[in-house]
Amino acid sequence: MTQSIDRHPPIGIYNYAASYHVAADLICNEGLKATHPEAPATFLYYHAIELYLKAFLRFHGLSAECLKDIGHNYKRLLSEASKRGLVLGELESEVLNTLNGEIWGRSRYLEIGSSQEATPYALSETSKSLRQKVAKVLKDAGEPVRMPTRKKVIQRHLALRHLDP
Repeated sequence: MTQSIDRHPPIGIYNYAASYHVAADLICNEGLKATHPEAPATFLYYHAIELYLKAFLRFHGLSAECLKDIGHNYKRLLSEASKRGLVLGELESEVLNTLNGEIWGRSRYLEIGSSQEATPYALSETSKSLRQKVAKVLKDAGEPVRMPTRKKVIQRHLALRHLDP
């Protein structure tokens, strides 16, 4: 009997989250000359936050199928993570409590009118805190946690294109 391969390991989900997180930080730090300069970063932060929570939950035994059923339900992700010991600070709790399933769709498509959303700064800080907390859990379990940075991403990109920096 062959063993199935876990195609959604916690460390893989964590690394994906960190990639989205660093990309969002890069956009915010460098700025965009666009009509909606914060939109791409906001979308990336939402996705990073979701994936950090899912990495934590996969580590604590939730199946990939269960996480798929939860989808973009941030309140449920937070509830499940809290049950398994994830402790958040005031800012992270505030940000996560403003997120809901609709935020995911609104972050991808233009919607006019007022809405209550977290600032890119608050999303960045929440992402950073989640990254650190999930990284600690994974490191303590012996996982090879990497912390990507802008410089490494750019150097890697240049190396792949065979260009001199």
